[in-house]
Amino acid sequence: MRLPARSRASSVLEKRGGRLLAIDPLREADIAVLVRRNSEARLVQESLTALRIPSVLHSMGNLFDTDEALEMSRVLSAIGSPNHEPLLKVALATDMLGKGGEDLEKLGRDEAEWEDWVVKFREYNELWEKRGFIRMFRHFLLKEKVRTRLLSFPDGERRLTNILHLAEVLHQESSERKLGMVGLLKWLRQQRDPESPRLEEHQLRLESDANAVRVVTIHKSKGLEYPVVFCPFNWDGSEIGKNEEFLFHDPKDDWKINLVLNPEENPNRMLGEKEILAENLRLLYVSLTRAKNRCYLIWGRFNEAGTSAPAYLLHPPEGTPEDIVAATGAKFEGLTDADIRQALKELARNAKGAIQLSDMPLGAGEQQRPAAEAGKDLFFEEFSGHIRRDWRIASFSLLTSDREKETKTPSHAAIDLPDYDQGISLEETVPTQEPSGIFAFPKGARAGTLLHDIFEKIDFSGKDMPAIEEVVAGKLREYGFEMHWQETVCEMVGKVLAAPLQSGENGLTLSRIGKIDRLSELEFYFPLEPITPKKLKKVFAEHGGPEIAADFPDQIENLNFAPAQGFMKGFIDLLFQFQGKFYLADWKSNFLGNRVEDYGKKTLLREMKENFYILQYHIYTLALHQYLRNRLGDYDYEKHFGGVFYIFLRGVDPERGQEFGIYRDLPGKELVEALSRELIGRP
Repeated sequence: MRLPARSRASSVLEKRGGRLLAIDPLREADIAVLVRRNSEARLVQESLTALRIPSVLHSMGNLFDTDEALEMSRVLSAIGSPNHEPLLKVALATDMLGKGGEDLEKLGRDEAEWEDWVVKFREYNELWEKRGFIRMFRHFLLKEKVRTRLLSFPDGERRLTNILHLAEVLHQESSERKLGMVGLLKWLRQQRDPESPRLEEHQLRLESDANAVRVVTIHKSKGLEYPVVFCPFNWDGSEIGKNEEFLFHDPKDDWKINLVLNPEENPNRMLGEKEILAENLRLLYVSLTRAKNRCYLIWGRFNEAGTSAPAYLLHPPEGTPEDIVAATGAKFEGLTDADIRQALKELARNAKGAIQLSDMPLGAGEQQRPAAEAGKDLFFEEFSGHIRRDWRIASFSLLTSDREKETKTPSHAAIDLPDYDQGISLEETVPTQEPSGIFAFPKGARAGTLLHDIFEKIDFSGKDMPAIEEVVAGKLREYGFEMHWQETVCEMVGKVLAAPLQSGENGLTLSRIGKIDRLSELEFYFPLEPITPKKLKKVFAEHGGPEIAADFPDQIENLNFAPAQGFMKGFIDLLFQFQGKFYLADWKSNFLGNRVEDYGKKTLLREMKENFYILQYHIYTLALHQYLRNRLGDYDYEKHFGGVFYIFLRGVDPERGQEFGIYRDLPGKELVEALSRELIGRP
């Protein structure tokens, strides 16, 4: 009878409550609907929402038993393991992110769009690791428009309140107990375990203090009063099921409480049912006495109603039978609908106007329109202001996004994230021999991000090879690669760390860079004056060196980004310090051929131009230039900046020196200062 009851409760609340709301000064907040269970509270709220009657829940539920706790667990698990495809798909299917079956099926066919989601979740992972849970989660809510999506549901305020409450609890736990990502996810799983203790501070909060109907559990309503009360679910029976465990107080043993685990043939069943009826009567009394002015009690021939508290009060059995519950049920079973109505009429007549009897309205009720809105014609206001569409947070990906779309390579331009290369050349090189070693390692964005992650985690000294092997193995598993690649990748890592980065006597190799002298995935912002492709072309044509000025300015002019200003954002793969100078490095996993010779200087220069990496590292250099002159009191560009390295990982071989796999440049001071004037507005 629950589903019909919900529909009818909606009708009663609309027909009765809706009319009451039209009579000033009664407000929605003056009305309470009392329920026994949280499930009934949700049914009532759904019905009221369908009728446009605002409501809030005052329930006894626990935060970790909600659907939102399950969704939070799924989303955070995917953020914790962004390369785990099943976890990410489950997270996308939550109401927080709103992807349906068709969306997920489409993502399975669209590699570029799927990779966009993977990269976004990697960003959330990195932000959580570097800045903490709450900083990441606030960014996630904003970026994914979670608030708007949840509030679009009929019970949106309840859902959003639960999500924000969960975030607050998780933040508090992570701060007080110093829990990292893994620890916090484990703690959340433990709290969701039904066997875990339920703490009072984790009870559900009121989702709004706005003017709204109060949906309250009877237990929580004790001691409170409301002008108008509805009691739609007070017909719970008092009979114990055939195999149902029950409690009773034994009068022969000083009224000690007993739990009956084998109820089928227990002689104390009658005592247990009598105590249930007494509890039902107590709850009915609490319900009926919460109303100051008016109380609505719904009654009729519902399932189990024959042994309920209203049946005992309104249709009591004759005499004082020993088995009061069975007698009450037998009496009610023998009544016709006319008998029930006649008994209620008698009660109303004897109450001398204090009780009124009326039929439940049929149908689902009509949507409530507040009296204040009656007769009002609604219309849209026209916005006459000017929206500046050129103001934005720009990035290298944004500036080159249209060019990437034209070449049909997967693009992350819509997301301001680390610019991980796609692992292939835009102009594929024809293989001259069968690939082996690192040249045979899979291509693509997933492989590129894997290699980036490895270099971010390892100790460059190379002294602890077992630790490097462990990192490589872990990343291969995380990204879904077969473990037979471990030896190949470790060999490549060793070569990159040992390779000389530049000629000269200083012997610069990455293996000489300690952890204290490096920063990985350094995020930056700097203010951005209005820029266009033509403005960038002019700067590089007038101030770039011979290799750049020859043809690169014309390539820049062909970029199709809209005029932009605001802020420039980016991520530098590696910033390190060596012998008093600062250097930038970027890892590239692009596949240019099956031999070291395919990664020579001419090939790398062509690759740098075609992919606009030259523009990328000048942006990075400008960001570092601004950072150092704000941090170093005696900063001088030529004294403190050592240059840029783009390391094409597949082509590095220390035995061949820096001639293969390593692109190096030291942008001229004049060019950097010109970029600073044009992009930032200061020399």
